Amino acid sequence: MPKQLQHLNEVRVAERETRRAKAWAMRLEGNTVRQIAEKLNISVGGVALYLQETMAELRADSLESATEWRQIQLDRLDAMIGAWHPVSQTPSDPEAARGAAIVIRAIEAQSRLLGLFEPAGAESPADSEAEKEPEVAYEDQLARSPALRSRLKKQLENAENGTGQPISAPA
Repeated sequence: MPKQLQHLNEVRVAERETRRAKAWAMRLEGNTVRQIAEKLNISVGGVALYLQETMAELRADSLESATEWRQIQLDRLDAMIGAWHPVSQTPSDPEAARGAAIVIRAIEAQSRLLGLFEPAGAESPADSEAEKEPEVAYEDQLARSPALRSRLKKQLENAENGTGQPISAPA
């Protein structure tokens, strides 16, 4: 493409982005699509398209930010579990009960972040994966089994009272 045409194309793209930004700002001020179209001297359909494109970009940015935040939280929880799990598995350690409580809460938080806690009867994405994999991770068992969650919560309460035994993964 000749330099003149390339430059003209870049100018048009810049002008379009400027109109789109103005349309979005006017919409945020409370203008109707028709009012924006009249003020910017473009069609109602053009304004609608600008607004749709802007909302799609905002939605994508929001989802990306949420995904990044979720991953940061999961990494922090992994580090916490990695630090406290050995302590929780050592009955002679005076911090074992506290470590078990921290590990259980961290696993529950991970499960919530991953969407593994589903209402009774609802199929979660993890359920379909479990059919494919014969061995299910302990955390997945915790997320899917109300009985296991109940047993672990009881152990957590006992651990916080100082009356509990060390928590071990089910066989």
